[in-house]
Amino acid sequence: MRPTSRLPWHPAPDIPARIESLARAYRAEVRDTLAPLVAAWHPALAASATEYAKMIEQSTKMTLVGHACTTLAGHDFDARRRRIAILYGCGCFLADSFIDDFGPDAARSYVQRFTLLLSAGWFEIHTERERLFYVVLAHLFAERDMLDPLLRQAILRLHAAQAQDVTLRLDPELLSTLPRRRQRALLKRNARDRGGHCIIALTTFLVPSLPLAMLALILAAGALFMFIDDHGDCYTDRRDGRLTYMNQVREPERVLHRIVFAHFTRLAGGLPANEGRDLLLGFLLRYYVTRIDKHRAQRRRGATAWDVFE
Repeated sequence: MRPTSRLPWHPAPDIPARIESLARAYRAEVRDTLAPLVAAWHPALAASATEYAKMIEQSTKMTLVGHACTTLAGHDFDARRRRIAILYGCGCFLADSFIDDFGPDAARSYVQRFTLLLSAGWFEIHTERERLFYVVLAHLFAERDMLDPLLRQAILRLHAAQAQDVTLRLDPELLSTLPRRRQRALLKRNARDRGGHCIIALTTFLVPSLPLAMLALILAAGALFMFIDDHGDCYTDRRDGRLTYMNQVREPERVLHRIVFAHFTRLAGGLPANEGRDLLLGFLLRYYVTRIDKHRAQRRRGATAWDVFE
């Protein structure tokens, strides 16, 4: 039985094909948008086929989610909004790489230096990757009023969640002193905040305002993305010494199904019944299935392979 067979929401027959069509179109637009920036500011990135593909797929994913959330809020996902979503996805890819790919010192440095960027508006650029990151953020921040309270709060809360994630990974004794139940509660809240504030920040870059009820539901959708993602990365996270809620629970696939069922029930009942809701839930459903498969593939391969989005 597929893990989706008993969920409280299922897509209309045309939604999977619609998502596939959008993914193909946005993937091409992502390449066209990011290739000149990479060529100008960090050409070595394009030489790494796997890493470059990962950047394209993460930006494509963010563009699809941005489309869904923009439509949910009653706005057209026009060319300017597509460019914002693509830049946001690229910025997330680069930020994740600073945290995950270059060791503890680089992760701590990213947290400290991005804090400086948010407080002072600049930081000293040391590498081509940092230069590309700064250029992407400059383009992104130029598209929106950065003093908007909701957007500013979303960015700060996302950064705080990333900083806590780095601290929990690099200073595990902070968790080890807590009872197991409190450890899992802290890890679960961190996953919620990493995913939830990421999607809120993306959405508030794209739309002028959001009602509070929709804000809470978009936070829940982002949290669900992160639980699904952490399950897919369970084995590589363990290999890298990264503790997440999904690699610290017994029977993680059963736990994830309960989380997915509860979130789908809430989102299907609370979000406006429009194309945006169907795209968001359809993409979440697709992401859930592919990450279950990724988890099982990593188990078979000994957690050494990295799987692209498609």
